[in-house]
Amino acid sequence: MAISRDDIVKILGLRLNSLPHFVKAILLFGSYARNEADERSDIDLLILYEDLNMDNPIERRRFLYKLIMNYIGDLYDAVTVIDMRLKDFLNPKNITPLLLNIYWDSIIIIDRTGGRIELFLKHIRRKILKAGLKRIKDNKGYYWRLPKPMQRIRIL
Repeated sequence: MAISRDDIVKILGLRLNSLPHFVKAILLFGSYARNEADERSDIDLLILYEDLNMDNPIERRRFLYKLIMNYIGDLYDAVTVIDMRLKDFLNPKNITPLLLNIYWDSIIIIDRTGGRIELFLKHIRRKILKAGLKRIKDNKGYYWRLPKPMQRIRIL
């Protein structure tokens, strides 16, 4: 049986609270955030950072993954870590389906931005609804339906 979402949020919050200062926020997304996790589910985390001078994305992702796993310890083996600069999360050039899902589903584990992440997520979720985007679940996962096919949508 999978660990409950509430337990994951609580444990991760406690274990990850003392991460270095460049980690500005950590968001839980995916099946745990949607409360759909089962025993095969991994923990999906988005790490938002500032002032981390690592331009190589592979090295940066490897560094952040090892850092997170050192703090998580033996909690869970299956962890997926993705990362973004905080400013790119708050003002993206393009919103991919993955980022749209993160905006829609994510649960804040850590927010060292003075509450900006929570306010932003509330704002962007309202904008997604207002734009008429609809998330559809099928047997393979989720996808987004535009109000009109091939219509360009701006939510930010």
